[in-house]
Amino acid sequence: MAIFIMLFPLAIFSDKLKEPWLLICLGVIVPTALLLGEPIYNSVMDSYEAVKQQRPGSTRVRQALANIAVQRWQMEAPIWGHGVVELGPKMVEFMPIGSHHSWYGLLFVKGIVGALALAIPMIISALYFLWHALTSKTSQIAFCLLTVFICYSFFENLEILSYLFWPALLWFGFAFSEKDKSN
Repeated sequence: MAIFIMLFPLAIFSDKLKEPWLLICLGVIVPTALLLGEPIYNSVMDSYEAVKQQRPGSTRVRQALANIAVQRWQMEAPIWGHGVVELGPKMVEFMPIGSHHSWYGLLFVKGIVGALALAIPMIISALYFLWHALTSKTSQIAFCLLTVFICYSFFENLEILSYLFWPALLWFGFAFSEKDKSN
């Protein structure tokens, strides 16, 4: 739900970040949100807990898988990871460790090296697309698509979703190969 709430303002305003009226609006909205931060935070957390309570068994299994992945990664293979996916214990219904979250899965299977191999290109690409979104609709769309990737990486395993997001990867290629129009 948070992805869709966040995408509409990104799609509408990411090409207008240098315009004074948007900066003035942000100058008013951000301090107001900070002053009202606690009620907003409580409302968001209540909504998040309500969503989690819809499927408490799934939430329990996901949290247990995350705890096992992080604990085994830290204790057994912090740099390079385990190299293979392993089945979890009975308490997680024998689900593969790290299978429900890209970052825990990367830490468990590929170690800190694998996690950084995904995080660094994502951060650099996001900054590149955000900067070029000011002048290019292609980069603006690529930024929104990458935002969806980043959000999904915290809840799903991106490898499993590859059949869905390959068109976005093509769009990233278009955005990276586009000539800078400001020159």
